[in-house]
Amino acid sequence: MHDLLVAAADLLLGARCPGCDRAALTLCRACGVAISPAPAVCQPLPTSRAAVPSSSALRPVPTVAAGINADVLRLVLLAWKEKGRHGLTTNLAHLLAASVATHAATGHPLVLVPVPTSRRSKRLRGVDLVDSLAHSCVQLLREVGIDTRTTQALAYARETADQAGLGALDRRINLQGAFRLRSGRRLAGRDVVVVDDIITTGSTVAEAVRVLTDAGHRPVGIAVVAATPRAC
Repeated sequence: MHDLLVAAADLLLGARCPGCDRAALTLCRACGVAISPAPAVCQPLPTSRAAVPSSSALRPVPTVAAGINADVLRLVLLAWKEKGRHGLTTNLAHLLAASVATHAATGHPLVLVPVPTSRRSKRLRGVDLVDSLAHSCVQLLREVGIDTRTTQALAYARETADQAGLGALDRRINLQGAFRLRSGRRLAGRDVVVVDDIITTGSTVAEAVRVLTDAGHRPVGIAVVAATPRAC
């Protein structure tokens, strides 16, 4: 009966599944299964000063993605980011939680640090999607007993060009010195995990790691929802 009522509501509201375009309020059951998390380690971050300018000697940071940014997952992420389907945040948070959980093996409490969202993106989308994703992820992890919280420890220090269409080198140059550490953010006593929705070249998370490391908060890992095929 419940399934019939949900299906009827879907038809009346005209909502479509972003993965297959069938009537659905969020994801249909088949597409939900199609994006089940399968955490995998991606390429380690570059550690040369040419790739990650820093006063610190950065060791590779384990980077885990819950899926590949292709097929159904790519369509879901596009709908979430570009088409205002923010109701998909919980679905995607399950994937991020699976990635974060791989960094919780020590049993230490975690603090998630979302990569900053630019003012331009906030204006276009009306919300800080990565921050919302991190908060939903924290709720899911706490439900299974993983002591986790999130804080917006990073902010933009300057304006940057849109990363879309830039190659790996141009992305790194574009983001050099782009982030800063916010004052008064509590990170001590917890393992820091940098989180984002998608990893493409690793430039964004690399800059986040650099800023945190230079401030004495070396991240234990990076967790993302999805990685481009070339990143894993």
